[in-house]
Amino acid sequence: MKRGSMATFVILLMAATQLFAAGTKEVSVKPIEVQFWSLFTGGDGEFFDAMVKEFNASQNEVVMKTDTVKFTDYYTKLTAALAAKTAPDIVVVHQSQLVNYVPNKVFVPLDSYLKKAGVALSDFEEKPLAGCTFEGNIYAVPLDVHPLIMYYNKDLFAKAGINGLPQSLGELVAAAKAIRDKTGAIGIAADNTTATYKAYTLTRMFMSFLAQQDGSLLNADNTSAAFNNIAGEKALKALIDFANADGVLPKGLDYDSSVADFKLGKAGIHFNGVWATGAFEQQSDLSFGAVPFPAAFGKSASWADSHTFAVPVQKEMDETKVLAAAKFIDWMTGHAELWAKAGHVPTRKSVVAKAEFKNLPYRKDYANAVKGVVAPPATAKWGQIYDVLSDLLEAAVAKNENSKDALRVMEEKVNAILK
Repeated sequence: MKRGSMATFVILLMAATQLFAAGTKEVSVKPIEVQFWSLFTGGDGEFFDAMVKEFNASQNEVVMKTDTVKFTDYYTKLTAALAAKTAPDIVVVHQSQLVNYVPNKVFVPLDSYLKKAGVALSDFEEKPLAGCTFEGNIYAVPLDVHPLIMYYNKDLFAKAGINGLPQSLGELVAAAKAIRDKTGAIGIAADNTTATYKAYTLTRMFMSFLAQQDGSLLNADNTSAAFNNIAGEKALKALIDFANADGVLPKGLDYDSSVADFKLGKAGIHFNGVWATGAFEQQSDLSFGAVPFPAAFGKSASWADSHTFAVPVQKEMDETKVLAAAKFIDWMTGHAELWAKAGHVPTRKSVVAKAEFKNLPYRKDYANAVKGVVAPPATAKWGQIYDVLSDLLEAAVAKNENSKDALRVMEEKVNAILK
């Protein structure tokens, strides 16, 4: 080749290389942008936002765009968006709320997408996942379980001479009386009146006591009350007696006061969800333990709910976004040791087995509670039932009602709602 021709060839080759490089940039694949709604604020929100940020940094295929909605407005806004099919690509939904949405076909069945994304469903605890399954299809994936547990003040237990944790109803009452009599502190701090919230802890304890006797609030098909029986009578009598015959539960205690009393060392035993753990950790002079709800009637069981991920049905479905959402769900549930910092229990067995989770204080001590969780009944009427039961249980405790009479009224009210 002649010298002039060689120079021309080199120039053409360089131009072609530049064009090829430019073309490569133009056809490079951009990450899939997925819109997401979260209801987490405060301490929970900080942990959750940090997880989303870490997910985005961990790969370049999917970018999560998060919008946090105030909890008090969340479900109103979500319901309207789902009806109009203008909801984001993925949302957080409490497991107990799924029954209000799944029958309306506003969420995408996720089975095939989870399979394509390689999500190991066998790694999930059975009960939380079952709560997200309707007619054989998975409509949401649980990120956590937040059960009712028992917090106890180690210093007050020691002063009261209590060795070991109470396991039976008798031991629980005896421990609470010892704390009251020997230290002057409150035996059991649990909300039993309405203030900031309804007295939901009473309902959660009632459900837990029923389940410990193999009972339930409603019958198998959720068409009528199933608690007006011996199991229900024992469960309700225990709650009434705590505040009356036993004198270990102060009447008129609202939720915020019950939390404050335990946090400030004024109560020996406190019943609450795992979400309170973070607040108690911040109290430097509080020496406490956190363990599963006591098996007062012989069997380990406690009320629980879950935060789940669901994918809304869109006017025009984009399967690539659904698959991207599935990958996000897999990462978030697979790294839930980060979310456990907020107090919640991961739903994946492999996460609970991680050193990062085991090294967290308190969490590993109540992690086994996930195996005996009792989910709210799968009925769209649950919200009404929850409110009515809380009011009636509050009245029964406050007025020291006869448990049989109180159960009869509760049964009538619940059946009226279900009809």
